[in-house]
This record gives sequence, structure tokens and C-alpha cells, in this order.
Amino acid sequence: MSKRTYHHFTLDPFQEEALDAIDAGKSVIVAAPTGTGKTLVADYLIEKAMHEHLRVIYTAPIKALSNQKYRDFKAQFGEEAVGIMTGDVVLNPTAPLLIMTTEVFRNQVITEDPNLEFVSHIIFDEIHWLNDEERGTVWEESIILAPAKMKLLGLSATIANAQHLVDWIKSIRHEDVALIEESKRVVPLEYYYYTKDTGLVDYDQLWHYYRQKLKDRINDDNPFGPTTHLDLVRTIQREHLPALFFVFSRKQCAIKAMELSTIANYLNSPERRIVENKFLMLFGPEIDWSSSTRQLKRLCSKGIAYHHAGLLPSQKVVVEELFLERLIKVLYCTETFSVGINYPVKAVCFDSLSKYDGHNFRALANHEFFQMSGRAGRRGLDEKGYSFAVVDLAYMEKSPPPKFQLNRLEPLTSQFRLTYNTVLNLTATLTQSQIETYFQKSFAAYSYHLSSKQLHAELAGIEQQLEGAQHHLCEAVGTFTCPLKHHPKRKEFEKLKKTYKALGPRKQTRVYGREMARKIKAWDKLLSLTPKSCPSARQDSCKEHSKSYLAIQQRSKELQTALAGLPEENAFLLEFEYKKTHLRQLGYMREDELLPRGTCASRIYVQELLVTELIYSDIFAQIDDDQLNALLSSVDFEARKNDVFQRAGVFDTAPVKEICEYIQSICGEDSVRYDPRVAGITYAWSQGSTFVEIQSLCNLDEGDIISVFRRTIDLLRQMREAISDSLLRTRLKACMTKLDRDEAAIMEL
Repeated sequence: MSKRTYHHFTLDPFQEEALDAIDAGKSVIVAAPTGTGKTLVADYLIEKAMHEHLRVIYTAPIKALSNQKYRDFKAQFGEEAVGIMTGDVVLNPTAPLLIMTTEVFRNQVITEDPNLEFVSHIIFDEIHWLNDEERGTVWEESIILAPAKMKLLGLSATIANAQHLVDWIKSIRHEDVALIEESKRVVPLEYYYYTKDTGLVDYDQLWHYYRQKLKDRINDDNPFGPTTHLDLVRTIQREHLPALFFVFSRKQCAIKAMELSTIANYLNSPERRIVENKFLMLFGPEIDWSSSTRQLKRLCSKGIAYHHAGLLPSQKVVVEELFLERLIKVLYCTETFSVGINYPVKAVCFDSLSKYDGHNFRALANHEFFQMSGRAGRRGLDEKGYSFAVVDLAYMEKSPPPKFQLNRLEPLTSQFRLTYNTVLNLTATLTQSQIETYFQKSFAAYSYHLSSKQLHAELAGIEQQLEGAQHHLCEAVGTFTCPLKHHPKRKEFEKLKKTYKALGPRKQTRVYGREMARKIKAWDKLLSLTPKSCPSARQDSCKEHSKSYLAIQQRSKELQTALAGLPEENAFLLEFEYKKTHLRQLGYMREDELLPRGTCASRIYVQELLVTELIYSDIFAQIDDDQLNALLSSVDFEARKNDVFQRAGVFDTAPVKEICEYIQSICGEDSVRYDPRVAGITYAWSQGSTFVEIQSLCNLDEGDIISVFRRTIDLLRQMREAISDSLLRTRLKACMTKLDRDEAAIMEL
């Protein structure tokens, strides 16, 4: 049993192993289930570094997690020792412990920021975000470009191919990297499916009940009644609260919380007073509250709440704080609540096991399900954690619930994407041979080489097997000249012709008749070849060996197809040169030298081409500050499916459209993201409208409105740092001030 302790806490073996590796000066990757105590490893590293007067950077995938870590570490080490840098806020950037989003770190390493000089360690919380389709590139670039003397600590939920990830990091950083894996949870988890008819059952029991019910039904009507979230909450509320209830729709989060509040109240009078005081402290007198804050307070007063990205920052904070104080017993939330933030509960519930991913509805992946379920089970409080999923029996055959298996977690794969910003920064800081090495270092390239090596090795073995198997077979095996294949097919062919003839002239002209005719014609051609006349002993020998031979032959074809499907080895280098050609056409580069436009774009991390072209146009000179804010909020804005805005002709969109079309004519349709529909709300806010007035101009969630303003402030900040024109810098600062107020101002961290 482990004897080592940390702050009077007896370490688990994997924690002890991780701390020993840190003490030995190694980079470390820790992959362990959610709730097993990975954070302790980071805490130890930070405390050790602080005592040794070393600087540490802690990166997190989302701003909410960065903010939480900033508050936690500030309480632990003091305000002077901790800084934070996100797109929203920069505080104490030279502190020995600096919290930031991974994007900020990536921007620092790619521009070779001198402030990194004295950083000894970089911590990547949730390093499995390397797998994220939208943002995975950021993690990959950060790992590739992190200075060699900087040690890495990566924290992750269980990864299927953790050794693969570590081998890649070893290969590009030329250092020993310790992999610490833990598969066992401290608090074991039990998984159940739930319907009103079955109660809590496992996967096999669910299917057994379903099939038995179908067998026993008297008529053709659907024998299954609907199951709602209320049914599940009623079933578990006596023994399994507090619970997180994952709902993959913001709107449904709020609706379901309100539905539960009509039948349940989990707080006593003293607890309700604590909730009411918390709201008064955060939001002031109730007369000034928005309707959504009033609604949230009514729910929280009953121990029920909801949480999603569309809430105001202050509303998220009050829900999170009440949840931490165990005053929220049922929290309906979207999956963002499963990222990093440590809010353990006794049970996790799923309203559905499929979600809309921006393109279509799909089943939850294994890793998504286990990441969310992993929130269940509180160390020191619960003997077990529970995961409950609501199932609709009416759709069991059409859309069966997935059977999630920990041993079938999807492996991490590279999501590497090359941006124009990366091209400019690599060109500015690296030589051509270093750039080639950079692309060879990518996780994509490493995975390509590994896959290629494995496929070639297997193919070589398969070819040997085929060679050996051919001694027992003639060359006709598998073709229609082989009697073993020809004669059964001939019988099937004759049967098909009879069936077609029996259809009669009228039915033969229908779709299925025409399809049969096409098949008959094709088979007639194949069977026109005369089969070989083989002695029965030969046929018996071929019959005995042909099945395994054909299976090996099929595998050979699959391997060849897989090899052909691998990306070209130099794909990224070719894309790099292709994008450089675009940049030269746009006037950002002359040969490999960055021109003023290129230098500017290298410091812009959002729609760098469009923003740079706007800076170098005369558009800003023709509009006032409020219009400028409105224009910049339209850059990189991506509306959700049902977003609606009041029409507002805030500025002349024609010149901006012209710039967009110019960039697209050189770089392609996907090179620009710009949507002026959002401009009206930013213009009104910049002019001083109240938040209530802004809400009347669109149907966006409150949090999304704030996100528009904060994103615009972040872009204004990037532009200020990218340009040298002092007048424009002063103007951009004034624009930021106009947006950074009231509800859109950053809360006290």
C-alpha cells in the first residue's frame, strides 16, 4: 500500500508514481478516470515549482475552467503569485503561476514570446482535447512548439491510445516522458438504463423486457408508454441525489428544470434563505433583476437549476456556487458542464444517448459517455456512483440505445489544420528545413508513419500467407470459371429468370422488374464463361482451402485500400506552400519575407486575412466607433440554427462584401466567416442601450449576447497589439471601453 502523503492525504499508487516522475524531472502524462484525483498531481507540481521560485503555466480548454483555477490558486498562493490570460481578461501576466486558455499559450509559443523564457513547466489540463475537431490543432501546435527546456504535464481522462500519444511526444521532444495510467476508479460506477416500465435495468435486461413485451402483445398497437425525465427523477430522488441531468438542448434544460419544480422542492427554509441571500448579494435588489434571473432564483430556491453556455456569466456563477455548497440537488445541464470543472455528484442522468453535433444527430461516442458519467461518485462521500440513461422503448428497433464499453474507447486522432496565421508565423520564425521538421513532428505525421508501417508489415505477412495457400489451389478459385462458384450461381441465375418471367410484361416494366432485368443481363455475361472441368478430388481440395484463401485475399484488398487512403506523406508541406502562394498574391509576403500586411496578420488569431484587409482599407475612416464595433462583431460570427435578428442597416456592407469576395477569389469560399446580421445588437450596445433593449433586437440567449460583445473586445485587443498606428490604437481602446460595461463587463475574479 502507498505510504507517501501530500497535505496529510495518503496517495494512491498512480499519484505516487506521478509525483516520483515529477521529482525525477520528467515530463508526465496522467490518464485516469474522472474523479480519481489527477488534479492533485498538478497541485503538487505547482507547489513544488513555487517553492523553487520557478514559473509555471496552467492551460485549460475553456475560459470557465481557467477562471475557476485562477480563483482556486489565488486563494491558495495569494493574489500576487497568480495571473490569468484569456481572450476576456489579462491580469498579472508576469506572475510565477499563470493560468491561460490553450489558445493563448499556442499564440505565445508560435510567436516565440520572450515571456516564456523562464517558464519551467506547462500543464495541459484535459490534454485529450487534442482530439477536438474544431480546436485540436491548438493542442498539437502547443506541444510541438513548446520550448525543449519546458517540462510537460498532461492530465486526461482515460485515453484508448495513451501510449501512442506519449510515444509521439517522446519522438518530437527527444526526452523521457512518463506515462501514468490508472483504470480503476476510487468510487466504482454502476450503469443503468431506465424506462417507466422496466425501472433501472442493465443492457441485457432492457432488451429481454422489450422482446418479451413484443411477444406478449395482444394487438398491433405500440405497447410502450412514454418515459420522461420526471419519471427517472422520482425513481432516484430518495437515494441518488445530488444529480447532474445531461440534456443536449439549452432550451430543454430550462424547460425540464421548470417541469421538475412544479412537483418537487428539495430545500428547507434555512437553505432557501441562503439561496435568496446569494442572489441578493450577486444581483442586487430584485426589482432590477431580469426575468431569467427571477426564474433561476425560483428554481434554485427549490434545489433545482439549469446551466448552459447561454446563461449570463453571473447566472452561471450563482448556479455553480450553490451547486458546490450542495444546495442544488438536480442540475439540468449541457455537456460543457462535464469539462474539467470539479463538481462531483452521486448520480449522472442522460435525457438521451444521442446528440446533434452541428451536422446531424448521432449516438454519443464511448469517450463522451464515460467523460460525462465520470462526474458521478464523490470520493469520501459515496460508496458508488451511478449513471442512468432514459430510453424510449418505442424506438428500440429503429434507434437502439448504444452499449457503452470502456474497452472500446475511441483512440485520439490528429485534428491538425493549417491556418494562414500559422503559415506566417512559421515563415517568420523558422528556416525551411525547420518548417519541414515541424510538419514531420505533427501527431498526424507520426500517426501516418505508424499506420503505414503497421499496414505494410501486415500486408507482407498476408502476401506470404497467400503464396503458401496458392499451392493447394488452382488459379480459377474465386472466379466464375471455378465450378465451386459457377454451378451454385447458375442455379441462382435460373431461379431469378423464372421469377422474372412469372412477373408478366406489366410488372416487368416496374422498378423492381427493371432491376431484375439488369441483374439477369449482368449475370448472363458473367456465366457465359465455361467452367473448368475439375475432378472431384481437386474440387474437394479447393473447397477445403478456398474459404481461408479468399478471406486472406479480402484482407489483402482491405489493407491495400487502407494504404491508398492514407494522406500523402508531405500533405501539410504541400498545403503550406499552397497557402504561401495565396499570401504572396494578397501582398502579405514577398518570397519568404513578411510584408507589413503579413506581420499584422501574424498577430491576429481570428479571421486574420479579413481583419488585416479591413485594417488596411479606408473603411474604418468612414465609420464611427459604434459602427466599427458593429462591423468587428460580424467577423467570425457563426449564427446558431434558429437565431433571429431585427434588421438594422448599421453600416454600408458593400465595401466589406467586396473585401470578402476578393479574399475568397484567391483563398477559396471557406477562407472568410462574416455575418453582418449580428451588427445591430453590437451597435445598439456600443451606443449605450440597456441589456433589456438589446434583447428585444434578437432571440439570442443572454449568454450568447455577452459572448458576442466579449469576442469583439478580444478582437479589438488583438488588433491593438498588431498595429503601430497610435491614433488607431487609441480609437480601438475607446471602442473596447464602449462595449466593456454593465452585464458585458468581466465579473470580479
